[in-house]
Amino acid sequence: MEKNNIVLSPDILKEKKILVVDDNIMNRMVANIILQEFNVLVFEAADGQEAVSFLQNNPCDLILMDLQMPVLDGYKASEIIRKELNLDIPIIALTASDIEEDKEKCFEVGMNDYLYKPFDKKQFLQIICNWIR
Repeated sequence: MEKNNIVLSPDILKEKKILVVDDNIMNRMVANIILQEFNVLVFEAADGQEAVSFLQNNPCDLILMDLQMPVLDGYKASEIIRKELNLDIPIIALTASDIEEDKEKCFEVGMNDYLYKPFDKKQFLQIICNWIR
């Protein structure tokens, strides 16, 4: 796959650690399958609280964060990651919402990028590569 003269080969993301945070097990599974093709070490959390707890003791290269989840949503989890854990890990919002206010709120709480679900595989991988480099 190629975009902007960047070839996405299995080695480009090899052994990068990505945390996939989503309350929908199917969404986590789809992301996991794609990322494992590129030899990514994938970790999963079913809500924002699980993500925050995981990140307290485990380093990651990138976070894929759903916005609407029980217990702790993606907005609040991102705020905690930025303000309390003081982590500058790239956070990519994964959401079905295309409302401009939601997108703006993502950036306000410290997320770095935004991707709509269902996502295009090439776009998904390109955004990850852009932030992980």
